[in-house]
Amino acid sequence: MTPLGYIMLLAGLAGLLFSKKWLYRFFVFWTLFSASSAANFGEGENASALQIWMLFGCLWLLRELYESFTVFSFSLDRRIARPAVWLIAFLFVASISLIMPAYINGSLMIASFQLGDQSATPLYLTQHNFTQLLYLIFGISIAICVSQMNLDDEVKHDTERTILFSALFIALWGLLQFGCNLSGLPYPDYIFNNSESVSGKGFLETLNGVGRISSVATEPSLFAQSLVTLLPLTFPAWLKTGFVVSRRFDRSCAVLFLILLVLCTSSTAYLGLFLLAILAVLMFRRTGALSVGKALVRALALGALLILAAAIAISTLPVVRDVMTSTLLTKSSSGSALERLMTVELAFGYFQKYPLLGIGWGSATSHDLFIKLLSNVGIVGTLLFVGAVFSVIRAGWRALRPLALPTDLSRVAWLLSLLVFVLTAVFSGFPLAFGNFWLTLGMAMSVGWKPDLAQAQLSTAHHIECSQ
Repeated sequence: MTPLGYIMLLAGLAGLLFSKKWLYRFFVFWTLFSASSAANFGEGENASALQIWMLFGCLWLLRELYESFTVFSFSLDRRIARPAVWLIAFLFVASISLIMPAYINGSLMIASFQLGDQSATPLYLTQHNFTQLLYLIFGISIAICVSQMNLDDEVKHDTERTILFSALFIALWGLLQFGCNLSGLPYPDYIFNNSESVSGKGFLETLNGVGRISSVATEPSLFAQSLVTLLPLTFPAWLKTGFVVSRRFDRSCAVLFLILLVLCTSSTAYLGLFLLAILAVLMFRRTGALSVGKALVRALALGALLILAAAIAISTLPVVRDVMTSTLLTKSSSGSALERLMTVELAFGYFQKYPLLGIGWGSATSHDLFIKLLSNVGIVGTLLFVGAVFSVIRAGWRALRPLALPTDLSRVAWLLSLLVFVLTAVFSGFPLAFGNFWLTLGMAMSVGWKPDLAQAQLSTAHHIECSQ
């Protein structure tokens, strides 16, 4: 175990024994720390890590299971039943797909996904397949338990506060990393970037000599994905319809997130901001929070402001000019981009040979979402995963209404978060081992149900009574 792992294990055991609320808060807070390891296993190319959020997640699930056994209650709330069934069906097909590597039994050669490496390995059913399946079982269990727990409005608000504080911390840590890159001071990677896995060394990445910002994430794109998908939590503060912590705090977080998203030199950040802007206008138009005219005026004003700020920064700050040049002009021809394209092409070839169930869960590497699914679980598994996500998005969209209550604000925020997360994952891969995806999915499930008229009237009356 790592030194950080020992400390977190003690905190987790204390939460397990004395406070489920704090145990859950620890889990939520650490979901963004994908480069923070409680324990490392193996060496070199075979190294893997048990992330801190997984440690807390395991302990939290254990506490939930114990309490369910104590009261003999294992029921699933009907409000989240449909997406939960879709996810369980997807998990079932992913499990069944493990017959494929056993069936192929070495007759298919899996090419190396590293650029310039011409080696290939015959496909067999290995321990790696079962490890990847355990990740999936764990993630889906987390999503369902998060959704069930956050049907309670008080818990939901506590979750949103905790994850916003976590996002603020990783943004400030990213700013520290940027300062270290500029000044030449050593970056204290040994504190939070202690994962020994190959993918956990994103803090060492440079782009044409410009240091990149990954903060506590495994790589800059995942850091960017974390910030851009949590930006919607700050929108109510700008619309003056509510807030998570306070209006000033939420707005300050939003400004800091935007600064770090520009500086992290990740195409995921820029794509995510573009998608978020379009989706937010559509969603706020549907809820009536913005008229068409106001939406267009605000979008144009924000665009003009961002362009002006970028122009001033590029013309006056050499480091910003280097960052933007590296990101926009040379990244597309870098080895990283070519390697990603190569993995997609190889994985699609495996899918063409075995289209029904793919070549088995965890067998193929692809740096995108759909080809990754198609190559690993085939058409059947891909349709089930798309069905699960679509059921959550469709339910949330149909439940949108004027932003009068905290639940309405949460619904818009988490629906936006899930949409941006999934759309950016189309180009970055399946976020299997990262807690923020499963948390976002679970939160979107928890707010996606449509209240009936009696519930809506009761909630409105309670809200008015509390405000008075």
